[in-house]
Amino acid sequence: MMDYAGRVAQADTYPKMLRLNAKEHGNEIALREKDLGLWRPFTWNDYQTRVRDFALGLVELGLGRGDVIGIIGDNRPDWVAAEVATHAIGGLSLGLYRDVLDEEASYLLNYGEAQLVFAEDEEQVDKLLVLAERVPRLKHIIYTDPRGMRKYDDPRLMSAEKFAELGRARAAREPELYDRLVDATKGEDVAILCTTSGTTSHPKLAMLAAGRVLGHCATYLAFDPKGPDDEYVSVLPLPWIMEQVYVLGKGLLCRMKINFVEEPDTMMNDLREIAPTFVLFAPRVWESIAADVRAKVMDATPFKQRLFDIGMKSGLAALEQGKRSGFADAILFRALRDRLGFTRLRS
Repeated sequence: MMDYAGRVAQADTYPKMLRLNAKEHGNEIALREKDLGLWRPFTWNDYQTRVRDFALGLVELGLGRGDVIGIIGDNRPDWVAAEVATHAIGGLSLGLYRDVLDEEASYLLNYGEAQLVFAEDEEQVDKLLVLAERVPRLKHIIYTDPRGMRKYDDPRLMSAEKFAELGRARAAREPELYDRLVDATKGEDVAILCTTSGTTSHPKLAMLAAGRVLGHCATYLAFDPKGPDDEYVSVLPLPWIMEQVYVLGKGLLCRMKINFVEEPDTMMNDLREIAPTFVLFAPRVWESIAADVRAKVMDATPFKQRLFDIGMKSGLAALEQGKRSGFADAILFRALRDRLGFTRLRS
């Protein structure tokens, strides 16, 4: 079993852990993203390069230690690259939910005095431009999806590719700068700002040290080990801290493969293609899956409906006794797991 605590002792921040993985396992797949129906893989070297380019791009724009960087959009490789890059320069990452209300977004960005936000696409760019007068310190908006962006000429806008070019140019001039920045990061430094539910007024910002997150992950993984052969599909919003724990904390520490679905509507098909070894779903996702199964059963033939009823009764009866029903598995659950993409699921 991997020595998780030992790896945290070697690399106690996200940028340090990423650099260690790239050095030792550079050609292994770290991330995948579904794009236009195809899974696009990213190795640890790819991941490290993107983070370096983003980090030095931030430096080139005058950002550094203590600055807050906002991130808004769907779960994508560039979302996590932006967070790790922010930590690499000593900054604090602030994830915003993509459906955040204008008032809440302006409050959070002003509270953090954010000068730069990574935005996924045209929808998020429009939201930020509308807020511009209420967020006077916002100087830069980096968008990762260029579709629909040709008509924009706001000087604060820059594509992620042009932004990465800034970082590459800085790396060419100062080849050792990125490593010096990463070496200066400390596990006890606050690196993550995450919103808590504001029941009485505005949401509060919790301050977390990435080193503490990695330490938590090491303890968890000691009891439920994961490794490079494990597959995880990122479904829940990354601004939620538990999804960050799985995608960034555990992903970097145990090197499990992190997969990003193409769209929310393709989630179940994408899950089946990946066949994850463990999942983290909100109750509403499980309810949606159960409702979809029930709907398909109602549309099935009477014979299949009868098999479903028999399988459920047999399986539940065995479960009440702390057992598993081989009969129910044979007539129902094996096929159901395959249809849902749960054939390799362990936890």
